[in-house]
Amino acid sequence: MTSLLRLLIAAMFASMLFADAIVLKNGDRISGKILKTDGSAVVVKTDYAGEVKIDLIAVAAMTSDAPLNVALKGGDQSRGKVSLTGDTVNVEGGAHTKIAEVAAIRDDDNQKAWQREDERQHHPKLLDFWAGSLAFGLSEASGNSNATTFNTSAGVARAAGKNKMTLYFSQVYATQSTTLPYGETANRIGGGFRLDRDFSPKMFVFGTTDYDYDKFLGLDLRSVFGGGLGYHAWQSKKGHLDLGGGAVYDHEKYSTGENRNSAEVLGTEEFAIKLLSRLNVVERLQIYPNMSETGQFRLNFDTTASMPIYKFLEWNFGIDDRYQTDPLPGRKGNDVLFTTGVRFSFDQTKKK
Repeated sequence: MTSLLRLLIAAMFASMLFADAIVLKNGDRISGKILKTDGSAVVVKTDYAGEVKIDLIAVAAMTSDAPLNVALKGGDQSRGKVSLTGDTVNVEGGAHTKIAEVAAIRDDDNQKAWQREDERQHHPKLLDFWAGSLAFGLSEASGNSNATTFNTSAGVARAAGKNKMTLYFSQVYATQSTTLPYGETANRIGGGFRLDRDFSPKMFVFGTTDYDYDKFLGLDLRSVFGGGLGYHAWQSKKGHLDLGGGAVYDHEKYSTGENRNSAEVLGTEEFAIKLLSRLNVVERLQIYPNMSETGQFRLNFDTTASMPIYKFLEWNFGIDDRYQTDPLPGRKGNDVLFTTGVRFSFDQTKKK
């Protein structure tokens, strides 16, 4: 037992002897392995408390037993055993520098992780930086009313450098067996693709194409192609407001055999904001004044509100409005859809 106790004590002192050390201004001493600093705090892994984050302002001195990677704000990098005394950082075999000039200090594992992320940020691959969601909604009524409504929507976007690529899809289908004639009461599918490219911090160009099918509007297929200029009116961590304008070509094919072709002006507005740290609201408006038939226009309005339930699972509520001034005879020009359900989301844009 005595030999075992001596061995444990010797091991404890050996680990302290060969561990990195941090001395705080209040006199406390912390031993462990320095993982990284970001200019405001140092993260050290200890045997007794796991990873501990300490404000650099509270550190009086720091020494590493193993080489660390030091990156300066000016871009220079060096590697070696590091010591910090007061506001001066010393790298073994290198120059002395002020702590205010240091961007980061990392161990080898964190340095490799940073290099991988830096490569991803500056030279992204096609499968990097995608974010998106897939939403499902289902409602069922029975008894005095018998109706079923099923809706899906999906959207993915990739923002890398000056380019942003967006794909989107939505669908709603409803049936009822309450009153004659039984059968479908809604059947609509829509989707599209958009590409944006910034040419200044505030301005961007975009190209867009959209496709729509609506059985009860008599619309077999609407194809829209066009583009224009946009303006980033507001951008922050909480959201954004983008405005845009341009022109599109609209081709419509109806179930009656009628075909319509027209040139349209395009006005767009997109607003997104995070409220109460958990509620995400996105709203889009597109208006298409008809240049071929003066006085006619179309309007698309979509808004969704989502709140996280658990990790990638969210509760989702949406309102969609499709309006046109010149529907087929006997058809209404305005369709409004309310949806609710669950949404699965993913986000590769966050730093790893």
